[in-house]
Amino acid sequence: MTATQGRTAPIQVNPSIPAHHLAAVLAAFNAANLAASYIERGNIAAARRKMVQARASVNQLVEG
Repeated sequence: MTATQGRTAPIQVNPSIPAHHLAAVLAAFNAANLAASYIERGNIAAARRKMVQARASVNQLVEG
């Protein structure tokens, strides 16, 4: 079996999230992930603050 050097398959991009929404999606995901981490450690106040941030990011997606 020989490998073909210098040739790669073209990358096919199928974006499911528009680029202009990507920052808000990542911010919401990050805040929700941190909230889950805080809940596991018993820090409910910090988890609540992070969920407020996640909700604000989701609202940006819904409004804009």
